[in-house]
Amino acid sequence: MTARIFVRFRRPVLINKALTIAAWVTDSRGRRIRIDGELRDGKEILAEARAAFLHVPLEHFLASPEGQAAGLAWQRRLHSEGE
Repeated sequence: MTARIFVRFRRPVLINKALTIAAWVTDSRGRRIRIDGELRDGKEILAEARAAFLHVPLEHFLASPEGQAAGLAWQRRLHSEGE
């Protein structure tokens, strides 16, 4: 679950153009995971991001009707792709 996210846009980002996205874990302690990332056009950095996430067990989401529906939708999708 996203706890916090910051994005710094350094250059305009064109649409309908293939770009490269990269992300890496910078820290992981207990339930907290910190990730940094970049959006690039070749060697040029267009945007940078820094985020903090909290690990939440899947059971937490499956406890709600919306979470159950999403879980079933994923199951159907995975089974249909495997055929």
